[in-house]
Amino acid sequence: TTEFLRQEDLYYVDGSVVLLAAHAGKTHAFRVHKSVLGSHSKVFADMFALPSTAENEKYDGVDSVQMPDDAKDLEDLLRALYYPGTILSMLENRNPLAAIKYKGILLLSQKYFVRVLQKLLRARFRADWPSTLPEWDKLMEHYASLSASAVPQHDAASQFIDNRMLEPASAIRLAREANIPEILPAAFYMLSTISPFMDFDALRSSQPPPVTDSQGIVLLWQPGERSARWGLLTPDDWLCLARGRHSMMDFARIFEQQEGQCICDSQICIQQNNKKKLLKGHPQDLLRVLKEIGSQQAPPQYPCYNALQALASRSMETRSVLWENLCYYFGLPEADDDQNDDDDDGIALVEGEFMDG
Repeated sequence: TTEFLRQEDLYYVDGSVVLLAAHAGKTHAFRVHKSVLGSHSKVFADMFALPSTAENEKYDGVDSVQMPDDAKDLEDLLRALYYPGTILSMLENRNPLAAIKYKGILLLSQKYFVRVLQKLLRARFRADWPSTLPEWDKLMEHYASLSASAVPQHDAASQFIDNRMLEPASAIRLAREANIPEILPAAFYMLSTISPFMDFDALRSSQPPPVTDSQGIVLLWQPGERSARWGLLTPDDWLCLARGRHSMMDFARIFEQQEGQCICDSQICIQQNNKKKLLKGHPQDLLRVLKEIGSQQAPPQYPCYNALQALASRSMETRSVLWENLCYYFGLPEADDDQNDDDDDGIALVEGEFMDG
């Protein structure tokens, strides 16, 4: 016998329709109002437009509709419509779990054309991910402060700094499925700086499996090291990531080769060593290294001073070129400014519109 579970705060005695949806082998029942759902969604309005007849499926004395959606996602959608304040409190700024936790409700809001909720969720996710280089630098400065202030805990899980950071693989999955291409460049770039051996979920398991590199060397996670949910990537995502990493390494090599020889002509020349930083290690955060090179200071009387000044200037210019071409390097679609109509409204404006109904 199918077990029906009622969510008490979404089961109204005066409700005019019961929505039935399954989750984990059990059917959940939500008794709600056709008028409320229809006021938010033309799809629901059309669904309920036909008058009730004796042939309609009934549950608890009213029409019932078997929904094809996951019950938990449907519950989140209904809760957002009946209790709009709850969704705002859950959508805190840059919640690391947001891309996974709220993907279902976003996809349902798009499926049923719940326009205001859809706009809110899209605006929230887009606001989380930097779209400009200054925004990226600000986010990285914030993450650097988290790492610097981290205090080792007895509980190993509490040492994962990226529990408080955006997780790029889940963001990529959300962007692909919900068509939010604006967040893809920053998400793919962030992912490219993380070792594929560091898996978010595996590291947090009670007994993390041993990890070895291609040479059989055991790799140990270090406090402060980033991880990602690598299992969420599709073959196309992996191809984009590989292309991006390859393109950026070529970018680094060209940058290193184009800079002229310093007049000091020394094997320990600071200018030459700075350039080679771009080619050290993998995966490499080129934006971070270029910023470090561009920020390095030397006294005017130093033999490498002029070369360092020129290199610093070129490094900062190169960072901008790198950022502007992330879509090209990773083979990503360019975001179409017109594809989402008025989706460019700021997050505060959209939140106000959502609360106003």
